Amino acid sequence: MTTDDAGQSKKPLAEDEVAFDYIKARDFRVVWADGAIGGVTPNGLIHLALYAERQAIPQRQVYAIEPIDATTGKLGKEVLAKRISRGSIVREMACDVFLTPQAAENLAKWIAAQLAELKKLQDTEV
Repeated sequence: MTTDDAGQSKKPLAEDEVAFDYIKARDFRVVWADGAIGGVTPNGLIHLALYAERQAIPQRQVYAIEPIDATTGKLGKEVLAKRISRGSIVREMACDVFLTPQAAENLAKWIAAQLAELKKLQDTEV
């Protein structure tokens, strides 16, 4: 019997088995996704860009200075009429994903299975 890098014992594989080891890439990160946008590429791949939605942050804010005495002041209220903002919802693009048609089908089935499992869990909680 052999061990892995963490010292865990590995049981030998049968002839009709294959093992998959999961290793995080150097640039692995967690991404929040509210949605995706994309389509079919000219090379026949499925492209999707994951995005997170949020309110636009102001590009500029102006605040009044409230005097404390003759030489000092403190930050007062924002002068809303002078705020510069996009006035929209921002979809911040997190990453692009390119999938072969087979990988896209497999991912769609996997997501559908996860949703079915979640629905079962939610139905049992009621």
